[in-house]
Parts: sequence; C-alpha cells; structure tokens
Amino acid sequence: MRKLNIVMAFVMLLLLVVAANAGVKEDLDKVSQLYRTGQFADAVIKASDLVAQPGLSTQDSIAALTWLSKAAAVNNQEPVAVSYLGALVKMDPNTSFNEDIEHKKFARTWIKFCQDTGFKPGMREKMITVYAADFSNGSIVDAEKYASAGIGVAAMMNSTLTQSGVVYVPSREKINFITDELKMSQSDLADENTRLQVGKVVGVQNFVFGTFMKMEDNKVRIMARIIDTETSLPKKSFSLEGKEGKIGQLIGMVSDSILTYFNVQADAIKKAGAKVPDVSLAAVLAQSRGIAFEEKGDLESANKYYAEALQISPNFVMASERKQRVELEIKSNSQ
Repeated sequence: MRKLNIVMAFVMLLLLVVAANAGVKEDLDKVSQLYRTGQFADAVIKASDLVAQPGLSTQDSIAALTWLSKAAAVNNQEPVAVSYLGALVKMDPNTSFNEDIEHKKFARTWIKFCQDTGFKPGMREKMITVYAADFSNGSIVDAEKYASAGIGVAAMMNSTLTQSGVVYVPSREKINFITDELKMSQSDLADENTRLQVGKVVGVQNFVFGTFMKMEDNKVRIMARIIDTETSLPKKSFSLEGKEGKIGQLIGMVSDSILTYFNVQADAIKKAGAKVPDVSLAAVLAQSRGIAFEEKGDLESANKYYAEALQISPNFVMASERKQRVELEIKSNSQ
C-alpha cells in the first residue's frame, strides 16, 4: 500500500508539472499574439506577470524576458527594456537578434544596449566578420530602372553568408545606426577612411564591395571584391554571370566563393547555399525599393514593394520578414 501511495503521489506531481508547463506555454503564446497584433502595452503586462511567476524553467524565463524586452521597447519603455535585456544576457550569454527583421524601436534599443554594455554573444568570439555594402549599378541594359537593385543584392548576400553559421555579418540596421551616429550613409562606405572608421566601431574585419550588371539576353553579372578593413587592401575578387531569373542562385554562388576564400568548412557552405531563395532580378529590385522606402520612413510604400517582391517570387523569405516588420511598425505608429 505504501508503494502504491508513493507511485500515486509521483503521478500526481508529474501531472501538476505537465499542467504548469502547459499553462506557461499558453501564456507565452498569448504574449506572442499580443505583440504580433500590435497590443504592446498588454504584452508588457502579460510578460511581466509571467516573469514574476515562481518556478519557471530557464528556457521559459529566457522566452518571457525576450518578449518583455521587445514589447517594452516598442511601447516606448526603453529603460525597462534595457533592464530586462541585462537580465536576459546574464541568463543566456549567446543572446542574439536579427535587427533587420525586429521592430526598429527594439532593434535600435538592442544595438545601443550592446554598444553601451560591450555585450557580444559568446558564439561570435571566433567568427570572421564580413559585411557586403550596397552594390553599385553597372547595368548596360535598363540602367536607370535597376539603379537601386544593389541594395537587395547586398542584403541577399549578407543573409546567405549569415546562414553558414560560421561568419558574423552585422545587420544593415546596425550599420545604419553607426553611420547615423557618424552623420554618414552606407554610400560613404566606399571611402577608405569612412570604411575604416565604421569597421572599427562595428568590428567588421572585411567589407565586400561590388557591382551588378544587367546585360543583354536577360543575363546578369555580379562582380565582388573582399577588402581588408584595416589595410584597405583587396584580398580577393570574384565575377560570375547567370540568368536574371535566377539571380538568387547567382548571389548564392558568389557567397559560396567568399566563404571558400575564408576556408569555411564545406558543410557550412552547403548550409548557406541550401537556404538561398530562387528569386528573380525583378523581385530583388522590388525588395530593394522596399528597403529604400522603409529607411526613409515611408512604411506604406515599403510594404507595397515587399508585397510586390513576394508576388513575383513567393518563396522570397527576406521580403516576407521585412513585410512583417513594417506591418508591425505601422500598427505601433497608429497607437
């Protein structure tokens, strides 16, 4: 009988733990829903209650602190967000966010937090740092039409390099944050002194500069060169040509060449290449225009062009992520 009672007690305890975990998951899902639907004040309240709940697992605590930090930043409670970010990075030293897809208020709060505290995710310590600046337009055909497409080419290259998992690529948002502080723009990175200044602040060891060319017969050429930030000397150049309807694959091939130059293992190169979207130049152009309008603060136009990019290439994940971002910002601006 005593053994039976012990077993029953254990079963009851197990059921209570399962029920508690299910309740926490429901609460986290609710916070996520509140945040994604633009109910940021309610998300702060719900996440605060969850953080204060005793007995949370480490994983659930990290999730709750993450949502609380995001919601507080977007709800114009930056000091609160910074406080919880401090708690978050102590609990998870590898905390990292992709600032290009987070709400801009949170992205900039996170960037400033890292800048002020010197925090750097532990996993980045041994990573090579690379950043592809906006590509210039050297098109022979329809040069004016594709004037801004270099923004999207660079963005896709940075995304592909990041997917390898062994190269750290600062976000476009972070580079913009630094250039804004220095009263510069990304186009100024072509200047040697500016590049060195920005590179030292952000910690970029290598810049990738390049040119894309829209040519006859629906062909595209991408030329890229790796520049050492410290010496401003070129390390390696690449030039590949392909069909404009497959520019995503072409960008992936150039990115693979860059990773190979840095002696990245074949598995990491394969990992990066596996996630390259099969997109056309028209979709990249729409994505580029979306980014340009977003950075000017015209969110409605940005949203329109991201939608256009997705209509042309439905599997364009970057366009989908940025569309979600601007839609969230539109919601927060309407409050």
